[in-house]
Amino acid sequence: MTTLKASEEGLVKIRQARRERGSTIEDPKWLVEASQTLEPDRTWTEAGPYADGLSLPTWRRFLRGQEPIKANAFKAFCTVLQLNWEEIVDRPPPENPQPRNLDIDSLVQEIRQKCHTKIQQLYSKMQLLDIAQPVDVSNLYVEVNILEEITSWQPGEIRDLLRDFNPDADNFNRLGLGKVCQKRVPGLDAVKSHSKLMVLGKPGSGKTTFLKHIAIQCDRAKFEANKIPIFIPLKTFAEIPNLDLLEYISDEFASCGVEGRSQTEFILSQGRGLILLDGLDEVPESDSDAVVRQIRQFVQKYYNNQFIITCRIAAAKYRFHDEAFTCVEVADFTCDQTAAFASNWFVAFSQNMEAGKALASQFVEKLKLQKNQQIRELAVTPILLNLTCLVFQAKADFPSNRAKLYEEGMEIMLRKWDETRGIQRDEVYRDLNFSRKQHLLAFVAAITFEHGDYFFEKNTVQQLIADYLANLPDATTDRVQLEMDSEVVLKAIEAQHGLLVERARGIYSFSHLTFQEYLTATEIVHNSAPQALGKLVSHLTEKRWREVLLLAVGMLQKADDLLLLIKQQVDGLIAKDEQLQQFLLWVNQKSLSVDFPYKPAAVRFFYFSLLPCLKLALNRHPERFLDPALYLAVKHTFDPAVEFTLDLVLDLAILPVLDGAIDPALSLAHDILLVPLVEPELMQALQKLKKQLPHPDGDKEIFREWWQANGQVWTRELRQIIISYRNIGHDWQFSKQQKSLLRKYYDANKLLVYCLNSGCNVSPAVRQEIEETLLLPIANIQKTRDKCDRPL
Repeated sequence: MTTLKASEEGLVKIRQARRERGSTIEDPKWLVEASQTLEPDRTWTEAGPYADGLSLPTWRRFLRGQEPIKANAFKAFCTVLQLNWEEIVDRPPPENPQPRNLDIDSLVQEIRQKCHTKIQQLYSKMQLLDIAQPVDVSNLYVEVNILEEITSWQPGEIRDLLRDFNPDADNFNRLGLGKVCQKRVPGLDAVKSHSKLMVLGKPGSGKTTFLKHIAIQCDRAKFEANKIPIFIPLKTFAEIPNLDLLEYISDEFASCGVEGRSQTEFILSQGRGLILLDGLDEVPESDSDAVVRQIRQFVQKYYNNQFIITCRIAAAKYRFHDEAFTCVEVADFTCDQTAAFASNWFVAFSQNMEAGKALASQFVEKLKLQKNQQIRELAVTPILLNLTCLVFQAKADFPSNRAKLYEEGMEIMLRKWDETRGIQRDEVYRDLNFSRKQHLLAFVAAITFEHGDYFFEKNTVQQLIADYLANLPDATTDRVQLEMDSEVVLKAIEAQHGLLVERARGIYSFSHLTFQEYLTATEIVHNSAPQALGKLVSHLTEKRWREVLLLAVGMLQKADDLLLLIKQQVDGLIAKDEQLQQFLLWVNQKSLSVDFPYKPAAVRFFYFSLLPCLKLALNRHPERFLDPALYLAVKHTFDPAVEFTLDLVLDLAILPVLDGAIDPALSLAHDILLVPLVEPELMQALQKLKKQLPHPDGDKEIFREWWQANGQVWTRELRQIIISYRNIGHDWQFSKQQKSLLRKYYDANKLLVYCLNSGCNVSPAVRQEIEETLLLPIANIQKTRDKCDRPL
């Protein structure tokens, strides 16, 4: 026998032995060692030449096993791999073999049965970030939705994306940044509709889990029971020496006891494979062309099988148009999907089902709260929802200092997600380590946020990246090179980390508004310029800066200076308006007249909130706007007389009149809540005043005529009674500008209180000073600070 080649079983052993040695196929040491085996008396070097019959092409043919090579070379290569060549060589078949009757349906079921155990062991579990034990895919999986149009491939303009996205509006929807209007399709429906599907998605959007779920469903005969699921991690496939999908699948079958490459070819030729190719973006750049070429060749040859490829959306430069693949995108979770994932998550990681369900219910309810809207914005992908559940599990609540949660989210996206899965991506910007990546993103975030840019053109963000790169040590001064580098960096950030995303063709934004705000706060806090905090505080009354201020307070090692700057800015809003100062003086006097065991600032907030222009107290349910603790405290002091008087006053407040009687009546109603000792004279005066009115359920025309004639006088009497007995209900006659200032002042004080209670590091002295001077007129604040020797 002058030539030999390996059998199919021998090729499996060859590949295993080569992997154990660890060297690449192209390493010349293989040829040196084989030459030493054939002619041990000679000295062989990696530069060559090598022993007769040995060359790199011969070594490659040996590994592929598709054609024979000289016997001496075959035996030498086996010796190098420490294999017995007789166990590796392909033996000729007997002269009259008995062909097996290949019934396709029986063969499919036979192979499905043999592969069942391996599929269940490898793909029925998933490892979540920062959780020790794996969890069953079926226990955690939530059905994904698919978008049939790729958002970043669609044309669009910034003004279109900004429609209904106004951060300064009171009812601002933060999720509008990534709002998608197109219809969502259940993932499994998309798989049933397309025989060749390319599933794209952001990092951590659940692409691999989706593919594992399909493999498990098929294996359990719940989907495509007449096909064989073949799950191929493309990162693993790229590591083998001979990129041949048919050989890879044959090896997978052989490891399950399925003999013969011919059976694999027969199965595929009959279209009975469900080929699941996972993570095209995880293939190293150096191997990507070869892997894609192999996929194309395989799909063209075995076209009648079903194929699904997953890839990160920004890394999908290969779209397989010629192979008729349909591209779809994994959609963010809906509220219902978030709740379902949370329920599955807490049940999976709790000691018992009931405790898990109870904790999941708490999670969902607290996530719905307005104060947690920023966290809810992040919890729309499995990777960040897992982090959110993990943080909540510790204390059955979300942290008051959200900056630490966002910091962890940033680290996951920038580093941990790939590290935990052993993925080494091509570092196209090698000089940018983890810290510099954060600095770059913070630099871009702060500039765009300052300008009010939530969406930006590609050339705009590339210019910002180029400006940052130009200031790095040893940076090039060549503008053309900087522009080229900035384009590569932008694509890398989008593909590898998903923190900048293409919302429409050529238009980018941060993946979440929360991350843009967090990074903006990071840039401001780490800015060494002394005026940085002062500039931040100048945005105090702008709603869109609210979260940045809260985050900055939480990030500082010591927040005293920033909090005092905020307090100074708040007080300055109405410091020069004498009438508004008189109003604050009345608020303070009224609060001092109340003998109530509650912080004076809370009582001042209560009376301030009665101001009609704030529109905070226009219903007969005070528990909806009062501080909960304050409401519960006053509620227990009621007696029948108080209840009667309160009902009487509220009846006056809701009469069908169109002028000013509502405001003073409601002011009195809420004052009675706080000071429930009702004077008999007040009760008699109110009853007498009510008797003057025609019956409101009678003839409405008579009532309207009476009101037109007597309403103003009646309202003045009501207001005078309330002022006389309770010093409340004054008609301050503020101008439109003053009302606007008061609203800003009130909101700014609330923000300051949120900052104080955000878990920030503030000294007891500063906390006390701020709390004691909330909603006080400037003169009173000066007196308080004079005691502390602190200037105004």
